[in-house]
Amino acid sequence: KNTKRISQQPINWNSGGGLSYIYAKYQLKNYSNMKLRVIISAALLARAAAVQKVCARQSRYNPSFFPRRHHVIAAFGNPKYYSNNFIRADKDGAELKVPKFDVFFDELQKVSPLVKQAIHEENPGGIAAIDDAADVYKWKNMERHPNRLISQVDKIDNFQNHGVPLIRVRSSLRGPSKQRGIYFSELISTTDLRHKWDATNNIVETIYNAADLDDIKRFQGDKYGEPVMFGVGYVKTKQSVVSPREQMTLCGVQNFPSGASTVWGVELEEDQNHLFPKDQTKRMPRSTSHLFAMTMIPTGEDTFDVEYVLQLDVGGLPGWLLGPVVTETVKKMFRFAEKYCESGFEEGGELAKRLAAFPDDEEESSLRTDEPIDEACVLDENRALLMPP
Repeated sequence: KNTKRISQQPINWNSGGGLSYIYAKYQLKNYSNMKLRVIISAALLARAAAVQKVCARQSRYNPSFFPRRHHVIAAFGNPKYYSNNFIRADKDGAELKVPKFDVFFDELQKVSPLVKQAIHEENPGGIAAIDDAADVYKWKNMERHPNRLISQVDKIDNFQNHGVPLIRVRSSLRGPSKQRGIYFSELISTTDLRHKWDATNNIVETIYNAADLDDIKRFQGDKYGEPVMFGVGYVKTKQSVVSPREQMTLCGVQNFPSGASTVWGVELEEDQNHLFPKDQTKRMPRSTSHLFAMTMIPTGEDTFDVEYVLQLDVGGLPGWLLGPVVTETVKKMFRFAEKYCESGFEEGGELAKRLAAFPDDEEESSLRTDEPIDEACVLDENRALLMPP
């Protein structure tokens, strides 16, 4: 009945206005009607893909053609997070741009209470110790289920005027403490694990690593833990309701004396495009991780809390649609992570096998000395830095 009444309004259906109008009305009149919301969202995505295909065809035959509604091209990496300093990469004589650690981690602490705990507290309390009233920014709570795997979901619409929401997801898990920061980051950074929960991922790989992590220590100082990984990663998605996308992100993993770990990432600036993989010569539309952090805080011998913060821009998708998509993708990662982490306690379990490749506890503790770290004994040759979904 509502759709019949709404359809009587003068709407330009060819422009997609009708779909948006119905969606808006139903969102207000009947927010619980999830089925219709999913159908309309799928229709909007399909239309966006069709429009993009037409634009690509027009551009091929008319180089001067540019979609009318896309005159402004947003920059990728935020220059406020980057310094003019570089360090040596591990190959090709390349150099990697160094972030302004103080600026970047200051922003992460404002949006992620667990990042703040990891940096400043000797015995962080995890999710239970968070006071949401102390948030620097005003968040909108989307879900709160203290006794479920996903205990809380929050968002800030149009964070820093990027047109897309900043999403924050919290969860509590059980898993071995050994090399937790590394094995948990591998859930989203190694091909085999990523493909088990993310059907849209095509390529995820490390392009470059830092040649010497001591170079990073000199720039970051002692405030932000021990850098155990630093480098540039590349991600490419498959064709779905939108065309394939690609990302090139500067990422790192920091370990802290409390046992906490933070995995962070931010999109590289366009002046670093020469770092794109040599075998990926065809440029795809660029997705952008404006801000990313995933922090693990130990809450017991084998338990830990995770806070996942991400602002992802997938060019062409409106923020109201992108928010639920990103949230659901992160939830899928946590659902897989729950079983994967538990397998670390099972004989012959997937994670148990992975952990067997790491040094035992005595050797692991020796890595915390001032002696240079032999990365080959910590990570196998197939390691890859985090690439946010």
